[in-house]
Amino acid sequence: MPTRPLARPASARRIRHPWPLSFLRGVCVLAAMAGASAAPAASAATADTASPAERIAEELRESPVYVDPAVTSALPEDAQAELTEQIEQTGKPVYVVVVPLVAGDPWNGEPDQLLGTVHDRVGEDGSYLTAELGSTPWITGIDFGTGREHQAHEAAMAVSLDADRAVPLSALFSDTVELIGTGTGDAAYERASEALDEGLWNDSGESAAPDGTGVAPWLAAGAAVLVAAAAVGGLLLYRRRTPAVPRLVAFDNADDARLARLRAEVERELVEVAERLGAFTLAEDAPQAAEAAEQYRAALDAQHAAGKALDAAQGMADLAGARVLLHMSEDALRAAEARQRGRRPPAARRHCYFDPLHPTATQPLNWRALGSPRKVRVHACADCAAAVRGHRAPVALSVAREGERVAYFEVPAPESVWSATGYGNLADDLVQRVLRGDLRHG
Repeated sequence: MPTRPLARPASARRIRHPWPLSFLRGVCVLAAMAGASAAPAASAATADTASPAERIAEELRESPVYVDPAVTSALPEDAQAELTEQIEQTGKPVYVVVVPLVAGDPWNGEPDQLLGTVHDRVGEDGSYLTAELGSTPWITGIDFGTGREHQAHEAAMAVSLDADRAVPLSALFSDTVELIGTGTGDAAYERASEALDEGLWNDSGESAAPDGTGVAPWLAAGAAVLVAAAAVGGLLLYRRRTPAVPRLVAFDNADDARLARLRAEVERELVEVAERLGAFTLAEDAPQAAEAAEQYRAALDAQHAAGKALDAAQGMADLAGARVLLHMSEDALRAAEARQRGRRPPAARRHCYFDPLHPTATQPLNWRALGSPRKVRVHACADCAAAVRGHRAPVALSVAREGERVAYFEVPAPESVWSATGYGNLADDLVQRVLRGDLRHG
């Protein structure tokens, strides 16, 4: 089948902005690779530069349980083997990831971000579980593409709420996998919640006064609500490990480390996407050659925009934008490859409106800011969607503006292309805006 390289589209050549240095570095890498003859050496180099999520994903393709060597004492090898056997017996796709989660790591210490990133790299739907290690471990579960069949989130919550300090981590994971296997996470979570509520009352059903006398039922109910609110608040504080008096220097250092890590990851991903774009060729007799060419041009433009965003990046919001643009380029390239084979292209990723660094397994919803009657249609990750449904403010990507930290979407649109487009949630022309020079630093 004759093939020919697909030339860069004329629309891209008319752009007045020079190609970013990051893209030129990618071209140099392509040239070096073309002249290389030692395939094993190239494979070894790729393995050395693989991201932590990619290394975890590679291990999960061989076994459903991954434990970082630094924390094998929390889940020894014999316990890993037993858990693996239990998962296989369920017949359901369940993945367990145990790594030391700390602020400043590739996932900023957030279990949901770890699981979302690993799921993206594995490319297989299922129930993903992890744990925040400590004196009382907390299990986090997220279902990707399984609907309500597995109930991983509820199963993990039920086990975590009912956990005893003396219970080993292996037992917590085992109990969670059992609930997922039977699909009874919802029921278990309800029982755990009821048990927590009952613990706030005495045997008579009334709140006890300090002198031992009973309290009027309506007053007892009010007191119970306050106590319950305090208990839930305490759980949330423990869950997020937020100190009463933050150490600002420590948090600044963690932010700087996270920023440096994200920049390095985006730089590496930019080169990887450039390599894939350079290797793409279009068959003259491809079933959908015109559509494939259009998608390829879109992939080129998005990769070019990502390079511009990376070169101009001044903070987390800009790096997040560069990553979103790279995802757009990858999605368009996958669509081009599918069209060339005469197949229907896979669905493009939609990023979480509240923080595009959250997992890309999102769902559409109508969001109304607290205190506002107006609504907007956006995509949100599982945690942010749950917050919206619970009438709570989602955890949003923040930026510095006028000496304060505000959600990125609170920056006026003329000051930020990310706010104006919601990273692609509010407008479909993010790539074109970046290419024409609309980058702002709000």
